[in-house]
Amino acid sequence: MAGSLGVVLVGCGGIARSHAFALSKVPNAKLIASVDIDEAAAKRFKDRFGFETCSTDLDATLARADVDAVVITTSSKSHGPLIMKALEAGKHVLVQKPMTASVEESRAAVKLSRKKNRKLMVSFFELFLPPVERARQIIEQGLIGEPFFFKAIMAWHTPDVTAGWPFNPELAGGGVILDGNVHHVSNALYLLGDPKVQSVYAEYGALTADIKVEDTAVILVRTDKAILEISGSNRLQEPGGATVAFKDQWQVFGTKGTIAWDAAARPTFRVFTSDKDALDPLLSNGWVSPKLPVMPPDHREFSMHINGEESPWVPEHQHFVDACLNDTPVRSDGEFGLKTQLILDAAYKSGREGRKLPLEEAGV
Repeated sequence: MAGSLGVVLVGCGGIARSHAFALSKVPNAKLIASVDIDEAAAKRFKDRFGFETCSTDLDATLARADVDAVVITTSSKSHGPLIMKALEAGKHVLVQKPMTASVEESRAAVKLSRKKNRKLMVSFFELFLPPVERARQIIEQGLIGEPFFFKAIMAWHTPDVTAGWPFNPELAGGGVILDGNVHHVSNALYLLGDPKVQSVYAEYGALTADIKVEDTAVILVRTDKAILEISGSNRLQEPGGATVAFKDQWQVFGTKGTIAWDAAARPTFRVFTSDKDALDPLLSNGWVSPKLPVMPPDHREFSMHINGEESPWVPEHQHFVDACLNDTPVRSDGEFGLKTQLILDAAYKSGREGRKLPLEEAGV
């Protein structure tokens, strides 16, 4: 493959801005086309982010020889068919989370990516936050001992449940579990080193409005070494946050300390350890805020709810482009996306049946 990667962006809506902006900052990404069923939206992205062309015809765009990869940023339920179309055309794929809206689609996507020998990466963008990367290093070095509890919440307020696709099951495939909890399921798997899942239990429902997807959910995952408590709501009315009414927090509790991250706090990242060898005596038995890499100012324009100084978007897309060009592994590959999907699917089944699903039924 040449020294640059020809990229097509499919879907020119809200979250697509973050992807398109990040791609425009990756030197070895060549922005070929913005594609959307709405011609005006595709043209706006072309003009705004510098794509060579725009189109409403994905098939014709995929037929181009200079297209190497596809970034999919459409509504969740369309992910599966679009992944398959791109892989069949021989293109690498980066898809916005969740990978698909069903386990069956995820399995098929993984199988096809192997057959076609193409990269399949899921955009769990928080995995590229400097605090997440640093937290994994701290855990791997044993500075907080053995992790035994992961606790997280992602919540925000959507005032109008009739607007947009997230509350439409025909487009979203699910509610806050697929749209919010998915982030912290992937964070936990990454931070804890891909633990073995033993069981999944969940409670969820439409608690604030007459809608057909869940607006509030709690998932409990028992792994071989830790318990994960992951909660969320897209109807939470609470002031504050990195932007208006957005809550995004996680904590990892270990036998020798704790790691805590809060998108709305400054600093966002704090660590406590009782490991005397890890601390200056003046800081013993207290919280410290390790220094983190700071994102360049021109990489912060579309960081969404994340602190701009810790924006993960450009590093994520640089990682994907480099992996495609150099044939190196991607951080959140299809298998990782499938495991996340299996946990989400088990959570939905658990909630429907009102019981904990053991490993053999969870399928993880």
